[in-house]
Amino acid sequence: MKRDNFTKKDLKNEIYNNLGLPDTFSEKILNIFFDIIIDGLIRDGEVKITNFGKFKLSTKNQRIGRNPKNKREYIINKRKVVSFYPSLTIKRKMNEKKK
Repeated sequence: MKRDNFTKKDLKNEIYNNLGLPDTFSEKILNIFFDIIIDGLIRDGEVKITNFGKFKLSTKNQRIGRNPKNKREYIINKRKVVSFYPSLTIKRKMNEKKK
């Protein structure tokens, strides 16, 4: 089953359809937005966007993993991961009943 992802190109098209901004300008806006989030995660460990949610940086410890195809064990190194926690506003919108 193929999963449809919402891409950066889709975001640029939405900006164009809603505001009519040129493709290159829309891409600059998106790149700046993503850079702000990444810089905030690096600097503070989390970025909160009111009425949207919070991006939080955490560290996963080293552990032993297993390849499901060949059953071989291998070490998964310690790494940083980003988690997203939606706001109550977003949760409510996701769960409201369609009329």
